[in-house]
Amino acid sequence: MDRLVGDQGGSSSNMFRDYRKGNWTVKETMILIEAKKMDDERRMRRQEGKPTELRWKWVEDYCWRNGCLRSQNQCNDKWDNLMRDFKKVREYERRVVEASGEEIIRSYWKIEKNERKEKNLPTNMLPEIYEALVEVMDKKNQRMLLPSLPPTLQQQSTPLPLPPITTTVTQTDYTTNVPFTTLRS
Repeated sequence: MDRLVGDQGGSSSNMFRDYRKGNWTVKETMILIEAKKMDDERRMRRQEGKPTELRWKWVEDYCWRNGCLRSQNQCNDKWDNLMRDFKKVREYERRVVEASGEEIIRSYWKIEKNERKEKNLPTNMLPEIYEALVEVMDKKNQRMLLPSLPPTLQQQSTPLPLPPITTTVTQTDYTTNVPFTTLRS
């Protein structure tokens, strides 16, 4: 760990922090996702925007309180990378579901790392991280839609359930020897 010195936003307890370097663990990543989720909710309740650097300082402080010893810049960079990878996987999975019967596309979760790389997909997205990001993005998208609804409908709005994860399965009809594709949830 490197010792970084400086007061980046407030209390003397934040003056000296040993920021962890290197790859993020799954636990650290899940803490960051939770921090961003809570920060989004916190900012929506206050209905006012704060400068980006203060927002990421709040995320850093939350992460530190929960054992993720990363700087606000590391958190911001990791979040940007998570969003980039999440959007690629989400778009690929949409294409899997929308694929016609002639085109066989296997789910991201069913293909090997080398095939993911060939398709310009992230090679190491974990299902639990993806699902946590789906939850954050769904809540964020719902909040963005709510202000356009009348107040009575805002109160009635309930979160929509996530669609079941479907996989494409190719089988052969042994009576006709013709392959066919089905979707399973």
